[in-house]
Amino acid sequence: MPDYHLNNVLSIIEELEGRAPAYSVLNITAILRGPQTPDRQYPHRLPGETPAPPAWPQLLSEAQRSFMDEVMNHEVGPSVERGVVLMPDGTTVAVSRLLAGIEAALRRKAAGRWSDAAGDLLAPLDNLYPLTLAGDLGRAFAAHHLNRSRAPLGPGGCWDSVTSPRVFTGAGLPSLATDAVINGGMDGFILGDFFAGLRAPLPKLSAVLRDYYGEARGGQAGLKASARRRNFAAKVDRGEFTDQVLSALYLYSHIMNNSALQHLNYNAFRKISQQGVKQFHHRYLECPAIIPRCMWGAKPYRGTPVRLALPLRFVYIHHTYEPSRPCNNFRDCAADMRSMQRFHQDVRRWNDIAYNFVAGSDGYLYEGRGWLWQGSHTKAQNSKGYGVSFIGNYTSELPDQTALELVRENLMNCAVTGQRLVSDYKIHGHRQHRSTACPGERLFTEIKNWEAFKEVEQANKTSLSTAGFQPLKTNP
Repeated sequence: MPDYHLNNVLSIIEELEGRAPAYSVLNITAILRGPQTPDRQYPHRLPGETPAPPAWPQLLSEAQRSFMDEVMNHEVGPSVERGVVLMPDGTTVAVSRLLAGIEAALRRKAAGRWSDAAGDLLAPLDNLYPLTLAGDLGRAFAAHHLNRSRAPLGPGGCWDSVTSPRVFTGAGLPSLATDAVINGGMDGFILGDFFAGLRAPLPKLSAVLRDYYGEARGGQAGLKASARRRNFAAKVDRGEFTDQVLSALYLYSHIMNNSALQHLNYNAFRKISQQGVKQFHHRYLECPAIIPRCMWGAKPYRGTPVRLALPLRFVYIHHTYEPSRPCNNFRDCAADMRSMQRFHQDVRRWNDIAYNFVAGSDGYLYEGRGWLWQGSHTKAQNSKGYGVSFIGNYTSELPDQTALELVRENLMNCAVTGQRLVSDYKIHGHRQHRSTACPGERLFTEIKNWEAFKEVEQANKTSLSTAGFQPLKTNP
């Protein structure tokens, strides 16, 4: 059995396209989605849904069918999540939701307005929503409402290997809407909308997926997996999305004859949907995607970590100086994180990588010590604020614009709304607290224009100028 990496899925799709060149993207997605078994009654009752054509035996080998059967059947166990695939950008995706979105968009159809038993009108159900995100979110929110031991969203998790991924282990209480499901749902919605907006002949599915998840920058008008949160937020109105979650949940409760849900009335469904979408919006649209330590290959913390007293009042901006070049893909950014951790632990003799978070130029942030634990980034200030660094030397140039926005907008807003930073937090450059060029002349000039930037007290400036500190060759 091949490992669960996108490249192996794409190889099968490419072979399928080669053996059936006359098949459309819609045919290909329908064939690939055919083997799914859990809850198939629900999606087949949605408007526009039809069973996949019985073409598997003629087009794919038994080994290929077996592998795709594993990939397409998503299942969340107590710790292990199945039916998910590792992407080249370091994220994990439930491929069934991705392909469902593309198929649904190509046969997009909305049912007429309908009502519940009490006569309350529900939004027309657009099958693109329940087949990507609305259905899973509605069920996850309802499961949490009925049983508080179930998480409403998440968790993320990690693979046993990023080079040969076989087992994906969740990092917390299981939910019906894991990070992988939500990644797949957002990707399915975005790529489905992309395909639906094209005129025939459509590009091959495999080519679009390779470009979307690939390492090369650019692509179709910024159509990259690293931008999924930004692109999804731009396409979906929050009020409309809430209505679609409500309608999908109500339809699910009746199609599946779920007795636990059927006793809930319209107002209960709406409250569940509104509260759940609010959590989803914060976690996946306000907050940035952060690659966890286990995915970039972090070594364990040495010693006993010190817990931060939240909320904090400061954020200290750094550049790494070395590595001096920006990293533009997961492989290089993860290698840079490991290199920094080795230097900080083995040469500096610190307990761990110094920073709380690190921004790559691949569209992602990387978890250092994270939200809860004190770093070693800014002498005498580590307990007061988060240390955030940009990979690269920014003496004469700026970081990638996306990296700047991830830190300035997403990370900061996420920290405030999540009560990890006070609302009137202040941003300082590393050089304001130590005799160093960090975070680089060009980057420091940039952050001085950020709204939260604050000059340090004059007394601090005087003490720094007389302390006799020598600039460090390597930050911090």
